[in-house]
Amino acid sequence: MPVAPLRIIADENMPGLSMFEGLGQVVRLPGRAICRQQLLEADVLLVRSVTKVDKTLLEGTPVGFVGSATIGTDHIDLPWLEQSAIHFAHAPGCNAQAVAEYALQAVLGWLLARGRGLTGLTLGVVGCGNVGSRVASFFRAVGVTVLCCDPPRQRCGEAVEGGWHALEEVLTCDVVSLHVPLIPAGPDSTFHLLGMRQLSTMRAEQLLLNTCRGAVIDNQALLALPPEMRPQLVLDVWEGEPQVSAELFSIVRCGTPHIAGYSIEGKWRGSWMVCQALARWCGYQPVPSAPRAQPSSYSAAITTLSDVLDLLVSRYRMQDDHDALQASLSEAQSALAFDRLRKNYPDRHELEGTRVSGAIAPQWQPLLSLLGVSG
Repeated sequence: MPVAPLRIIADENMPGLSMFEGLGQVVRLPGRAICRQQLLEADVLLVRSVTKVDKTLLEGTPVGFVGSATIGTDHIDLPWLEQSAIHFAHAPGCNAQAVAEYALQAVLGWLLARGRGLTGLTLGVVGCGNVGSRVASFFRAVGVTVLCCDPPRQRCGEAVEGGWHALEEVLTCDVVSLHVPLIPAGPDSTFHLLGMRQLSTMRAEQLLLNTCRGAVIDNQALLALPPEMRPQLVLDVWEGEPQVSAELFSIVRCGTPHIAGYSIEGKWRGSWMVCQALARWCGYQPVPSAPRAQPSSYSAAITTLSDVLDLLVSRYRMQDDHDALQASLSEAQSALAFDRLRKNYPDRHELEGTRVSGAIAPQWQPLLSLLGVSG
């Protein structure tokens, strides 16, 4: 492996690239435009989810390390990298808190719009890794019954509170939240995990959230469902990104441009995890320190479900992202507009570090503790 200084090609949208400058020269390029020619004199490639990393991109280049500041790896040909002795690192769990806060806001907003509380609510979580397990813990903290489905983890003998449940059973819950990687084929394929057969068992009174990958749900099947059978939809991801179906967007409760995990802390945490791995790979010390929570104060009381939603919205209002995506769909080049929304995404912080000066009802304290909020 080479020693510092390294020659580093990076997606310009990857945050915190300055932390890599102690390891070498960083050349910033648009993620979708990175090509083999640009890598012929590179040691390291740093990407996010929009760059397809495979034999076509890397064969014959000196790249020995690929880092992806993302949870998912479906854009990476992992078997080919291993076969080619190219080291790979990514950032599992880096934005789990941000995605879980997004899901929490989506569900609470839906409940309040229906004039309903948490009593008797059931939540189905499909995929119980870093994100799904955090979503489950948020809702268990407020007394919601949570059913979990994750066949690979179940086969490995992992335990989960309440035991494991089949997908068919989980899909009967009031709320279903998807948190699986996109696996195109094989026994654990998640491509169109929810196709027409699965979707047709759901009801209009349910809420379906997808914050993982668009193709986990057959988007055409969603459109084909009769309105009286179609669950309410919150979609952060879309099959065919960066192109978003205007027809599908028109029927969702909330639609956002693949930004559920786009908190400042989540993005920086992802870059930091990759930077740590790169520093270890090339034997460089010291590694940069971990990102810290952004402290803030909140003066209102937290006594009702509506108060909890207000607290979440004080840091991030998902309706703003819905409105921005809706406006972008009227542009002549809506796919470019989708990418622009992600590239120019406004600063957004997680709730960790928030101090509440108003009264906090005891029933919300367990959830607030998980959110990193103190009284």
